[in-house]
Amino acid sequence: MKWFTKIDQKKFSFILLALLFIFLGIGFFCDTNSYFVGNLTPEITGVCLELLIIIWVFDKWQEINKKKKLISLERRLREYLIFFLKHNFKTLPQELRVGKFFGIDHAKNIDQLDALLKYIRENGLSEKEVMSIQEHCIRESSTLDNLLPVASELTNDHFKAWCRIVYFVNCIAKSSEPVSKSTIDIIQNIKRFDTASFDKKLYVGAENV
Repeated sequence: MKWFTKIDQKKFSFILLALLFIFLGIGFFCDTNSYFVGNLTPEITGVCLELLIIIWVFDKWQEINKKKKLISLERRLREYLIFFLKHNFKTLPQELRVGKFFGIDHAKNIDQLDALLKYIRENGLSEKEVMSIQEHCIRESSTLDNLLPVASELTNDHFKAWCRIVYFVNCIAKSSEPVSKSTIDIIQNIKRFDTASFDKKLYVGAENV
C-alpha cells in the first residue's frame, strides 16, 4: 500500500471522478446484457461514488477542525498581546489606549495601534510606563519564547510577527535597546499579527464569516 500514501487526496479524488464518468459512460452506451456492463459496472460506479462522498465529507470535516484548532491557538497568543497593551499604558489618555483588541475588530485595532504609535514617537514614554513595560518584559519573556512553537503552527506572517515580538521583548528585558524604540517595534509587529489573523480569517468570530 506504499503507492497509496504517495497519492494526495485531490489526485485520488480526480482519479475516482474520472473512473466514475468512464463507468457511467460504459453503462449508458455499452451492451447492458453483458456480465461486465450489467453487473460489475453498477457496482464499480457505486463504489466510486461512495468513496468520493466519504473523501469530500472527510476533507470538509478536517478543514473545519483544523480551522477551529488554529483559531484556538491564535486566541491563546492574542491574550498575551492584549495583556501587554492593556497593562502597560495606563497613564495615557483614554482615547490613546487600545480597547478589547478582538480579532473581529481589525480596522478598529489598527486605528488604535496607529494612534498609540504616533503618540509614542512624538512624546516618548513616561518613567512609570517605562518601568511597567520593563517589568512586564522581564516577567513574560520566557513565556513568549515558549510560545514560538504555537505561533509556528499558524501562518508564516504570524510566526514572523511573533519572532520579532519575542526579540524586542527580550531587548527590553535585557536593557539592550531603549524601551521606547523596542515598544514601537513590538506594537508594529502586533499590527502585523492582527493583520495576518484578519487576512487568513483566524480569529474568534471568523467561523461565521
